[in-house]
Amino acid sequence: MSDNSQQRGGTGRNWAHAAILLLLGGIAAGSFFRGAFLSTSGAALATARTTLPIAGVRQVPSEYPTIQAAIDAARFGETVSVSPGVYAERLVIDSKRVTVRGETSHGVSVVGDGTLGPIVAISGMGANGTALESLLFTGGEGPGGCGLKIDQAGVVVRDCEFMHNDGGGVVSLTADVAFYGCSFEHNATKVAGGGVRTEGGSATLTNCVVRANSAETYGGGIYSNGGQATLVNTQVLGNTTVSGAWGGGIYSGAGTLMAINSLIERNGSVDAGGGVFVAGGEATLAGCEFRGNYSERGWSVGNSGGKVSIRDSKVCGMREWSTDGDGIEASTTAFAADCGTDRNLNGRDDADEIALGWARDCDGNGTPDEYDPDCNANGIADRCEIDSGWTDDCNGNGLPDSCEISMGLAADADGDRKIDGCGP
Repeated sequence: MSDNSQQRGGTGRNWAHAAILLLLGGIAAGSFFRGAFLSTSGAALATARTTLPIAGVRQVPSEYPTIQAAIDAARFGETVSVSPGVYAERLVIDSKRVTVRGETSHGVSVVGDGTLGPIVAISGMGANGTALESLLFTGGEGPGGCGLKIDQAGVVVRDCEFMHNDGGGVVSLTADVAFYGCSFEHNATKVAGGGVRTEGGSATLTNCVVRANSAETYGGGIYSNGGQATLVNTQVLGNTTVSGAWGGGIYSGAGTLMAINSLIERNGSVDAGGGVFVAGGEATLAGCEFRGNYSERGWSVGNSGGKVSIRDSKVCGMREWSTDGDGIEASTTAFAADCGTDRNLNGRDDADEIALGWARDCDGNGTPDEYDPDCNANGIADRCEIDSGWTDDCNGNGLPDSCEISMGLAADADGDRKIDGCGP
């Protein structure tokens, strides 16, 4: 890339956002006000280590029965350390900077308390610098039941999972949030942004996975409007819009989108932009790979009123099928019609068509039935007819007996349509 400021839309504010997020990441990486308790003797110090809590750390459940109780008790900048387990509660962090950290990776699940709303809500500028680490948020109920809602705060999220939430994985409103090593999977929403929805502010996803999420309207995986969304080394896989038209993987409107070294694969929308749809604003997609995305138009990238640059990327499919709309510059990107097996030459890999239900593969050999042998030209692959018992193959060579006879490859002296001397 030659000019990063131009790729981001040429604003100093964008780089300021990035600097703020990096600063927040550094702050959140450590616990605040840690230190050993001072004592007058070695014996007293030994006692303190075994009976007194660590300064600046609230421990759940050994000291506090719930995560929320520890958050409420924590002073500004302190850490809530959570032991492995399942915690049926909803969390609120209001205008207070704290770190909530699971003691082990993939060991702490916050599943909600059965009421409607987000699993965790963070709000207020006083919460700037709040961090969530090594936690699973699941079970958000109702249209507003997302895994995490952030409102006007700067937050860092590390190694967290957002799964099976009714209101989407994450909703960020006029906030600045950075995700590192997080996953957003199998979330759904009736609004937009099944995995991540950001309105204004900025959202950065680094080394993340956004998989199998859905939205009724726009942005099955990610929806960004009026702010800045940045993806670095992130995978956007198998996300869809249900009744909406645009952006199966990513929808970006009236803001700035940047995706770097990311994989956008097997996402789908109804109308256009199966992988990415840009509706106004600017988008830079650099060093990315697009595979198996689908929609009626612009399987990989669609654009309406925006400015899109696809740089040094790889797109599986011919350009006329893979992009749609004016304002898409892709002179340094390779569109590969032969990136997979494509027998009907429509730019779509046969395996993709089979997976999407656009082609049948009754015998499961990875080849659409229409390209399998069909000696009697009845539209059904020979192997499928044989396996279903609709025709005989007494010698087991994969060719229906009737075809072998009609082609003169086998004898049928008595005219019973069975190969002479084959079988009982």
